[in-house]
Amino acid sequence: MQSLGFFMPSHTHDPGFSLVELLVCLALLASLATFATPLWQRTQEARRVDAARDQLITDLQSARVRALQQGEALQLSRLSGCAWASSADNDWSCGWQLNLKASHTVLQTTALDTPLKVTFGKSVPLDISTRGDLGTVGERWVIQSRQNTFNVAMTLCINSASRVRWQSGDTCS
Repeated sequence: MQSLGFFMPSHTHDPGFSLVELLVCLALLASLATFATPLWQRTQEARRVDAARDQLITDLQSARVRALQQGEALQLSRLSGCAWASSADNDWSCGWQLNLKASHTVLQTTALDTPLKVTFGKSVPLDISTRGDLGTVGERWVIQSRQNTFNVAMTLCINSASRVRWQSGDTCS
């Protein structure tokens, strides 16, 4: 049968995938997922580290402003008691809280809900002066993944003008 110059078959064949083609596609998809999963996990861990870094920077800046506004010395100290923290005095992995230095009244608490390793360079709380000065030059926090396979780390450093800066890695340079 011919219509308008085209051959029209009398029966239509329903094209589809054979079982072999389907299995090959599934095998390719599985191998791609095997390669993509570690990269996705590392990206998720980097996001957790970045979120903790951003929260600490925000809390330090708001503490500076609060010290200036109230005209009182403040102290940022570590929280303890979460499942992933160690008993070391410089382990801030559970989070931190802001206190009035004189009366130890808690002004703000920030708990970390992800198991990251956060260490402060000293084993004492960070003092914030009435002028908003943050501790001393060279104090730093290292925020890193607890899973060594990812090697994700950020460092927050305090400079001589009490400014906080961050960089990748576990040192200030």
